[in-house]
Amino acid sequence: MKKVYLLLPVFVVQFAFAQDSQRYYSGTFLNEKKKPQSFLKIFNKNSGVYELTDEKGYAIIAAKEYDTLVWNNGKNIELVRGVYELKYILERSISRKNVENISSKDYESLLDKPKNDEFSIGNSYDSLRKNSDHHFSAVRKLKLKSDSLYKIKNQPRKYLVFNGSFSNSLDIKNRNRIPQTHSRYVQGRSENGLPVWKGPETGEMFSFGPDISTLGFNGESYQYDINGQLINLSEGISPANIYNNNIFKTTVGYSNQLNVNAIINNGGYEEDMRLSFSLGQRKDQMYFIDQFDITNSFKTKFTSKILNFNINAGFNFEENKATNTNRIGLFNRAYQNSLLTPVSFSNQQNAYLNNGLQRTYSLYADNPEFLFKQENKYNYYENIRQFNFDVSKNWDDFKLNISQAYDNQDITHRDIYKPSTNGFINGLYNRRNQKNEFYNSNISASYEFGDNDFKNKFGLNYILNNRKVNINHSLDRNYIYQRTSQDYIFNYNLDYDDYDDVEFGVNVGNSFYISNTSSENAYWLPKANGYFTFKNLFNKYGTKLQLFGAYTKLASEPEIAKSYSSYTTTQFSAQNFYQYFPLKEVDNFRNLSNVNIKEWKTGFKFILNGKIDFSAEYFNRQISDDIFPIFEGQNLVLKNLADHMYKGFEVNLNYDRIITNYNFSLGSKASFFKYRDVVDRVNSGYNNLKISGFSDIYKTLSEGKVLGAVVGSYYARNDEGKIIIDNNGYSVKASGMKIIADPTPDFVMKFSHNFTYKMFALDVNWEWKKGGQIWNGTQAVLDYYGRSQTSADERNIKKYVFEGVNYNGNTNQIPVDFYNPDQSVNDNRWTRYGFLGVAENYVEKSDYIRINDITLSAYFDVGKFRKALTVSFYVNNILLWQANSGVDSNQNFYDFDNSRGLDFFNLPSFKTYGCTVSFKF
Repeated sequence: MKKVYLLLPVFVVQFAFAQDSQRYYSGTFLNEKKKPQSFLKIFNKNSGVYELTDEKGYAIIAAKEYDTLVWNNGKNIELVRGVYELKYILERSISRKNVENISSKDYESLLDKPKNDEFSIGNSYDSLRKNSDHHFSAVRKLKLKSDSLYKIKNQPRKYLVFNGSFSNSLDIKNRNRIPQTHSRYVQGRSENGLPVWKGPETGEMFSFGPDISTLGFNGESYQYDINGQLINLSEGISPANIYNNNIFKTTVGYSNQLNVNAIINNGGYEEDMRLSFSLGQRKDQMYFIDQFDITNSFKTKFTSKILNFNINAGFNFEENKATNTNRIGLFNRAYQNSLLTPVSFSNQQNAYLNNGLQRTYSLYADNPEFLFKQENKYNYYENIRQFNFDVSKNWDDFKLNISQAYDNQDITHRDIYKPSTNGFINGLYNRRNQKNEFYNSNISASYEFGDNDFKNKFGLNYILNNRKVNINHSLDRNYIYQRTSQDYIFNYNLDYDDYDDVEFGVNVGNSFYISNTSSENAYWLPKANGYFTFKNLFNKYGTKLQLFGAYTKLASEPEIAKSYSSYTTTQFSAQNFYQYFPLKEVDNFRNLSNVNIKEWKTGFKFILNGKIDFSAEYFNRQISDDIFPIFEGQNLVLKNLADHMYKGFEVNLNYDRIITNYNFSLGSKASFFKYRDVVDRVNSGYNNLKISGFSDIYKTLSEGKVLGAVVGSYYARNDEGKIIIDNNGYSVKASGMKIIADPTPDFVMKFSHNFTYKMFALDVNWEWKKGGQIWNGTQAVLDYYGRSQTSADERNIKKYVFEGVNYNGNTNQIPVDFYNPDQSVNDNRWTRYGFLGVAENYVEKSDYIRINDITLSAYFDVGKFRKALTVSFYVNNILLWQANSGVDSNQNFYDFDNSRGLDFFNLPSFKTYGCTVSFKF
């Protein structure tokens, strides 16, 4: 249907006498550059009709209330409000004027006496005064062109505008699930066939003593308990207390953020200048006793246009302070000792003995209260100062941008263990200072040519990075690293769009990578990617299918500001980990080959009616000469050791506006992710290398296996795979170690739902992880010392027969008692295999279903400002269900990178309840 606006008068007459109930919507429609454009196709998704705009971007289209109009290939969407009969729309488009009186200067001169204008140019004496007119300030320049002609230039109109926002949030934080411990059996072991309580002065670590309900306090002076020592309960004796040694508590944190903008503009949409600054403060409380960190920040940014150059400059300052960090495993040590403390001992009564040494339940343990007491308020400081400056200019199709940035960071750790700490009887103090200086320069230039259908773009990008790191340990030497690297990136981009049927694009290029720390430079790093889109499939506007693919080759090096000192854990067994205190840093980052990465991607994206978006992608990333830390003698070094392949696929479904009307809308997203990372090759002599963990349980780099598979002890089996039982009736622990667990999940699914109703919005995000395994070393140690709920529930089991076969292959028939007081404590069900037991026995599934966050927001109109006040309530990290018996399987081993799959007193995750109030002004 085409419009012939020359026939509008005919249409007016026709529709003036018609009884047509059809309604129409009219308006001016803008292109992608926000300007009116002729021949824009306006499509009504509900009725299937479309119209073309006239030369002023104006169009009239048949529609009903709440129909959806789309244009600019679906990029612009409008919900119809206000439809009328065509007669009304056409009449409204014709301007009307009232009849005016006819007058002339001759007629008026006869009626009125001429008035003398004292400000007329004819009466001017070529002089002006400030008070000559109230609009005088609008005159910028007055120039005499001739005797009776003056040229006036007006003063440009400038406006100074202030706006900004303020937000405040309050967080209430508490821990998630921790392993179950019992509150029944006291510190001690069996003697002469009976379980006996043994006090802290004996150095006893086991909780295989008598039931606490059979004991009481003698009331005598005893420095380890204000109530006295434990004796058998009898008449007149106060029953023993069951002490709770929980070190977690509910904490409250807050954050404040103020943003202010000062803007100068000329009354239009373009800004002449903008000055912004932001002030922020945050206090983040941990769930431990008196452990918190504070962050103060200041940010400012200046933008302007000077001589057609776009100028951007900024400065950021951030200060972080914390009571302690977990760099030396302090939090894990305190958490471990809180779980292992027997129910017959109270850590809270006092942290010190009369002699000033640590008061703890054993000479070989620590009191968390003692570990957390410190002289300094803050043992961690960080100051960050960042400067950046950008300048850019456009010359029609040619664009140039120059960016400069400088970062200066100072980081200080004070790592302290006081005298009488387990493993550091004389105490230990180390001050670690790290200074980072980063400079980045980025120069990019591009040239575009072609029309709206066919666009070509050439790009050149030069990146210079200069990084200096200085690390100093008061107990060790200085480490100084410096790297200068350069990237040269060449790009060509082609895009074609016919706006009706197809759209495709191609991007190809090559990069150079040059570095003074790499043993070789890379001059061939090509990339190529492209896409092809079929539009308006099935004759439905907004329905399209896009196919895409990409190939990229990259070269990288390890980050020199990162510390690898946590690799020291592999030098200790799990039982001796209390001696861990990281000091060694990597010797240097020089003479290493680049880590070469080749990645392929392919996939598709299908959009139906502009509402349903379904995409799938397969990726394959080949990493060659990957770098890992190792110890050579006493030195920590980096080496190129292995190749591995990371591959998988991802599927996403987005259903936007499942239900939508003026007051209510519903949308939902879902994603499916699956991957594997398998080691293809390991350098000779380094196969089965420990990459994290302890010396007796660790993640490994093994050829042909998953990267990071868990290696540990296991049960001996015969050729048929049946567990071998020894002559005492217990399973046999095999010699050596093997891979016992794979942390890689079968898949991960994430879901997001959004509901809006009038001024309210509800967002829910949750995920499901299926498969993967984790070694629960926390449970193993709690079992060993008799502190687990399992050891309490099962220690009285008698005449149990383990499934398996004896050395001759016959079915086992030997009954055993899990805990026999007539035997040594080292021979019971949980202690006979040693500190970690049989690692294979503590491998658990790491499946979980959890809600990551729920947010309920309300938006309020304040005065002239729409949605200026926002109030949000949220809760984060609510774990609904998990397969393993320990803490959240997503928690890392001692907060170290690449350590998932090992749980050795991993800190529990925390859930947060909070409220945020923000106001725009």
